[in-house]
Amino acid sequence: MTIRGELNVNGATRRVLLVAKEEETLEHVGLRLAAAVLFFDGEPALEVGPSDPLLADIGFTPDLLVPDGAGGVSVWIECGNVAVNKLTKVARRIKGGRLVILKEDEDSGRRQREMVKKEIPRADNIEVLAFPRQDFARWTAALKESTYVYGEASGHSLNLVLNDTAFDVQLTAC
Repeated sequence: MTIRGELNVNGATRRVLLVAKEEETLEHVGLRLAAAVLFFDGEPALEVGPSDPLLADIGFTPDLLVPDGAGGVSVWIECGNVAVNKLTKVARRIKGGRLVILKEDEDSGRRQREMVKKEIPRADNIEVLAFPRQDFARWTAALKESTYVYGEASGHSLNLVLNDTAFDVQLTAC
């Protein structure tokens, strides 16, 4: 699915284009859109390729990335399932930046947190945020190829309208 969207968040407007890669599900694209809204004020890059200078020493690409303005990474965002190997290397290579994983429900968020604690050194530097299950089901059901979002996002909270569906969601930090 490709989402062409207009985001009117926190008093600013931005057009976005989210193109699903071959292996991406609707849920994954929905998480990417949610991350774009959550980190709207940081102007996240929605498509970052391996040739991007910010990724030169990292060897992986994120789902979204917020640059720090000085040639580094402020926030590296992964959506859904992510390999332990990738998380380990990215956590070690983005010095001073945040590593955030956005999950579709609290159970998978807690499982991700336990895996991170068990497998990755400096696991406290990795944030796992999860939707309440029923809210994410409503979120994906509201997605359309032509999407608009109007409202506010701050911290872990979304207070907005996605297409004609109202959301007042507090993501859980797992």
